[in-house]
Parts: sequence; structure tokens; C-alpha cells
Amino acid sequence: MELLTKNLMQFVNEIFDSIVEDVVKIIEIPTVNPPGINYVECSKLIASIMKKVGFKVKLFEVSRNMHNYEGDTRVNVVGEYAFGNGKVGLHFHTHYDVVPTGSGWSLDPFRPVIRDDKLYGRGSCDMKSALIASLYIPLIVKNVADKLGLELNGRVTVSATPDEETGGALGAGYIVDNNLIVSDYTVMPEPTALKYVWYAHKGCIWLKVTIVGRQIHATLSHRGINAFEKVCLLVNELLKLREKVESRVSCYPAYPEDGNRANMVIGGLSKSGDSVNTVPGVAWFTIDRRILPEEDVNNARAEILNVIEGFKARNKDVRVRVEETLAIKPASIDVNHELIKFIDHAVKEVTGFAVKPVLCPGFLNIRYFIGRGQPAVAWGPGELDYAHAPDENIKLDDLKTWTIASSLILIRLLERKNLQ
Repeated sequence: MELLTKNLMQFVNEIFDSIVEDVVKIIEIPTVNPPGINYVECSKLIASIMKKVGFKVKLFEVSRNMHNYEGDTRVNVVGEYAFGNGKVGLHFHTHYDVVPTGSGWSLDPFRPVIRDDKLYGRGSCDMKSALIASLYIPLIVKNVADKLGLELNGRVTVSATPDEETGGALGAGYIVDNNLIVSDYTVMPEPTALKYVWYAHKGCIWLKVTIVGRQIHATLSHRGINAFEKVCLLVNELLKLREKVESRVSCYPAYPEDGNRANMVIGGLSKSGDSVNTVPGVAWFTIDRRILPEEDVNNARAEILNVIEGFKARNKDVRVRVEETLAIKPASIDVNHELIKFIDHAVKEVTGFAVKPVLCPGFLNIRYFIGRGQPAVAWGPGELDYAHAPDENIKLDDLKTWTIASSLILIRLLERKNLQ
């Protein structure tokens, strides 16, 4: 093992308790999205930690007058840390919102605890632990570079954003659209078990389908048109399409390994009627269609709409409305991109194993950066199985390993050494 890596390990070990203490503090702030709460409090904590380690910090509030949203004020936190006068830059893009807790927890989701080298709490895996660790990377790099007499030129930026769990438009989308981050490389520390790099992700379409029939008292049901029953008929037709969709498999390997299939979820959200003794006059349901890199978003949409149009033609006694609430294209960078090589080199040096570039079965904020010509991947600590799950947790050893490897990536980048 190189002297540089040994020194990085030593210093990370020295300060790791401080990193964990700050992770505990941020998990204790329940930034649940939707609707997006406690964002202002959380952004202030992040900014204070950034300032503590030496970042220049800016906070950008998203105007409610320009963007209609529920919940707390959307705040994007951007920190910059310079080494010398160089312009080469590495950007760590993070998000501080978490999904609702759901059921099945054996402990309080927002009172984090450590058991058997695992930190438990909502957001521990996705992705508050890595968010905090990324804030310490410049401090780690500066300490080791000074000790070893390394000359570094460049800068590291960290963005901490809201709303990733609901599409990221007012988080990553906002900072990219407003040119708040311009980077040579972006790493987003999503939970990829360290061994995988998401360099590509699926696209997605979300639809809300509403059927309007005729409401009436249940005793006169023959005079009404039951919107729920009509929904059932339409869903049965869509299930036939789902069989066709889910037979498609991408040529991209994926993490998790079974994540390279196209898929369609019907009824993630749904509602019908308001009382048991009334024929429901309105019923609605959602469709979540995940789109492979080999597929086209427009074709995927058209397949669904064709089924709905056929249903409408055969059921003229009802009205059918379709609302598209999200449309995201698949995104990727070249599998042989230099950024992936930087990550692979660092992980091999720290752990001995190679990383594997793979497809993400969901969609990622990296698409915003890729869309602007800024290479981006997702790579981080934590197992995807624990993200969004009850008793969410992360192995502290994996968090430490990611912090060491990320620090090594930054040093190698700012030294601009050639990778073999």
C-alpha cells in the first residue's frame, strides 16, 4: 500500500468520530419528502459544518413566487474549497431529503443508534452519512498533502440539495440550470455498495389516469356508472401490456443484478369514491413506467396511451383523463470514461477490489449534470436494500472506506497523475 493511502487512512481514523457525530446530528433532523420539511434547519447545519472545515459557502433559496411547492423553503447549499490556483474541479453532489419512514421499524427512525458497527436511522444509507463525509474530504486532503509536501492545484465543490426523492427539479435541476456548479467531474454518493458505479440509469414516466363515471346512491346503482369498475377493466388491459414491457431486458449489467428489466407499476397511488354506500363517480390510479437505455421515452408513452385510447373507444359512457406528472429520459456517460477509471484506481488501492460500471434501475440526479455536458456518476457507501427500508442502516467501515477512497480520488485528480 502506498504511503499516501496509509496517511489518508490514519487521518480519517483520527477524525472519524467527528464525522459520525455530525451524521447523527443531521439524521436527527427529519427532512421528510414529500412534502419537504425541516429543510431550512438542515441546510443551516450543513452550512455550519462546511464553514468549520474551511469551505466558502453560499445558500440559494428557491423562490415560491417562481416555483409553486409545498412544505419548507427549498434551500440549496453550495460549498467551494480551493487548493492553489488550479481550475480542475471535483464535485460531490448530495441530497439531504429522505423518504417517509413507513412502517416496520424496530427503533425510532430519527434517533440514530450504532449497533454492530452499523449506524441506524432514516437517511443513514440514502444519503446523509456520505453527505457529511463529503464535507470532510477537503480537510482530510489538506492535512495529508501538507504532511507529505504534495502540491495540489484545483478545487472541490459540494452541493447539498433538496427534493431528490421527488425528482430533484428544485435541487440538482436548480443548481445546474442556474450554473451554480461547473465541474470537470461529479460524484453522487448514492448507496452502490462501493463495488458498483452507476454510470447509466433508466428513464421514467409517471402518469395519473382518472375515470369519471356517474355518482349515485348505492340503492340505485343501476342508474350510475361505477368509475371503480371501469378502472378495473382498464387496469386489466394495462396488465397485458405490462407482460410485454417486462419481457424486455437491457444489455447493460445492473446493480442490483435483476435491475436491468423494463418494468411498469400500476396503482402505486389510487383512490375511488368517498363512502361505502355510494357508487363512485370518480376513480384514479397511477402508472410508473421505467424505461431502458435501449428504449425511447416517446414510444413507451405511446404504448400506454394506445391502450387507454382503445379503452375510451369501447367505453364512451365515461370520461378518461391522463395527466403526465414526470418524464425522464435515460442518461449515461461512456463506460470507459476517465472518471470511472479514477474511482476504480482509488478503490483498488484502498480495498484491493475493482469496481464494476453498471446500470441504475431507477433515475438519478446525475442526469442534470450529464445533460449539461458535465460527466457524472453515482458511487457511494451503503447497500441499496437498506435505502427507503425500515431500520435503514449503513456499515461504518464502508463509510470510512468511501471517505478514504474519495480523498484519494481528489488528490490524484488535483495532481493530474496518469492512471495505468
